[in-house]
Amino acid sequence: MKLEKPFKENPDFEHFRKVIMRETHEGPVPFIELATDVEIMSEVTGIDFPSGQLLDVLSLEVTPESLEFGVKLMDLSLAFGKTVGYDYVTMLPIVPLPRTRMQLKENPMQEGKLRAWQNEHQGLITTRGEFEEFAWPPMDQINILPIEYAAEKMLPGMKVMVFIFGIFEDLKFLMGFEQMAIKSIEEPELLGDILEQLTIIAEAAIDQSAAHPATGAIFYAEDIGFNTQTMLSPKWMRQWVIPRHKRLADACHKHGKPFLLHSCGQIDALMEDFIEVVGIDGRHSFQDNIEPVEEVYRKYGDRISILGGVDVDLLARGTPEQVRTRVRQILNVCAPGGGYCIGSGNSVTNFCKIENYYAMLDETRKWNQEHG
Repeated sequence: MKLEKPFKENPDFEHFRKVIMRETHEGPVPFIELATDVEIMSEVTGIDFPSGQLLDVLSLEVTPESLEFGVKLMDLSLAFGKTVGYDYVTMLPIVPLPRTRMQLKENPMQEGKLRAWQNEHQGLITTRGEFEEFAWPPMDQINILPIEYAAEKMLPGMKVMVFIFGIFEDLKFLMGFEQMAIKSIEEPELLGDILEQLTIIAEAAIDQSAAHPATGAIFYAEDIGFNTQTMLSPKWMRQWVIPRHKRLADACHKHGKPFLLHSCGQIDALMEDFIEVVGIDGRHSFQDNIEPVEEVYRKYGDRISILGGVDVDLLARGTPEQVRTRVRQILNVCAPGGGYCIGSGNSVTNFCKIENYYAMLDETRKWNQEHG
């Protein structure tokens, strides 16, 4: 179901920035997403896209085919942002870090829809020897070509939202979750050394990205929680991860750009660390079965911006009417105080119903019109 008209005319990233920095209570509630699956972007724009090749471009093997695919993906992201009416377009810097290859499997509930799965049992680095032999990318291979590409093609008023993979996220990719959990007890110094290498790489990527004038903000993707708690203990995270997160936020803030945290799961045990030590400007990713976004807004909305919150399960299995009702509930609580942007609780996945995605955006548009 191709979208015929943007839900918001005239991109205005400066207003978006003021909202996420809690500098204004005025104007419309902006839309925000960490990511949207290519199948959704393809349907919204009407652009045919070979989603099954996505892992090929992420494999880091530079071939004419992968380069052509990468350009098509950037063009799709640009067309999607313009078609929907976002204030930004999402791009990733090029960081040639080898990662454990993910596996594509078909969603049994949706024929033809693929999901990527990580091998949790074994990764590329599980011993000190494997760490020392690992092919860490040279700093001069990190580049921001996608940001420069988008800067030439964005609509006036748009900026680039730079997606950065988190160091804890990459630690899980490199080791596999099981090995990471075991080694966090048996050999924590090995994990610390891996995290340090990942931090050096991420610092360089963030520094280059945030320095570009077309960049509006850094969206730092770092899943650290389950439904009930953090994946590793808060004590361990404070020792090995939080200080490095501060370095990453500093690399962004020195260029005057907002640093937004995406993390799934229950992370309340570390929220004070993220706010007071790391210095995040906003938090994203909420599930109603963990803690509804309104509750998080009541606790932290006077200190950081709260972003998204329309549960992905509702977007996947609910009706448009249910989505509209939930959007109203969230906006009535979170929007009047400022520092809030509407969007999914996580990302617009390929198993979300397109009519529900449109309902979320349209109900927000109506709410904005009604409230000036």
